[in-house]
Amino acid sequence: MRGFWLFLHVMGFVAWLGGGLAVMLSGITARYFPPDQRLVVYRVMSVVSRNLIGPGAVLVAVSGFVLSVPYFRSETVPGWLMAMQALGLLGAIVAIGVVMPTAARLGRLELDPRGELPERFAGLRRRQAIFATIAGVCALLALLSGTLLR
Repeated sequence: MRGFWLFLHVMGFVAWLGGGLAVMLSGITARYFPPDQRLVVYRVMSVVSRNLIGPGAVLVAVSGFVLSVPYFRSETVPGWLMAMQALGLLGAIVAIGVVMPTAARLGRLELDPRGELPERFAGLRRRQAIFATIAGVCALLALLSGTLLR
């Protein structure tokens, strides 16, 4: 059964980090597009966030908790495990609580009557970039803690 949960844990990381990298590169590339095409890219990024990043973060958190149960029964919990849990949980909370809702808002934006990006766009895009970076860095550090510090 441990192998099944480990598989789900790795699949969650693949979805979370892979989706995050795809969204990051899409956002960087879309910076040079005209406003109408830029909003289309952000709609696609919203779908990737809702269908890969969010579910991947949830899967990592749930499977990580299940995989950690045997360690909780022992008297000591290794430092690498505590670091992986803390960083992974923090990253998942940020991804689910901030990144996904912001991506959904960006995906619903429409051009203003002049054919330009709406005023809210810049603030939402900045928020998305900052918090997605925080969530991604936490996920990568959790991955490093669980692999290199083990």
